[in-house]
Amino acid sequence: MAQNTLQLIPSQQSRQLIDMAERARLGLSRFADSDVEYNAVGLQMLDEWIDRHLRQFPRPSKEIVMAWGTFLGETFRRRFSGEWGLNHTEGKPHLGIICPKNEVGLLFIDVMDQMQRRIKEGMNESLAFYYTLKSVEMREE
Repeated sequence: MAQNTLQLIPSQQSRQLIDMAERARLGLSRFADSDVEYNAVGLQMLDEWIDRHLRQFPRPSKEIVMAWGTFLGETFRRRFSGEWGLNHTEGKPHLGIICPKNEVGLLFIDVMDQMQRRIKEGMNESLAFYYTLKSVEMREE
């Protein structure tokens, strides 16, 4: 991926996304009735929370979608020492996580695009499974 198409988000905006992810994590912990962490198990709980929410509200608000997306993104950011950023390759900027890969390149994880696919396609686009796939991709040479 051409690195000049990637742009880090300013630290204040990044902090806001991290704060939103933390609020989502706390809400998810209430939903799960246990402390949820930024990991694959947390993403499994998020998948369940999304399914329950979509049964009641098939068209979730932009705010809840953003909260879900920030939790997904923060899980990647913490695991792979990434940073919140934008990818400008397809017209409008895509929000996601920019991760260092193999000490020589970068991998952009398009968390908001994945979130839209998850909402549209259901568990066929499981966030926990996406996390597993991207984790394997991060380890590939």
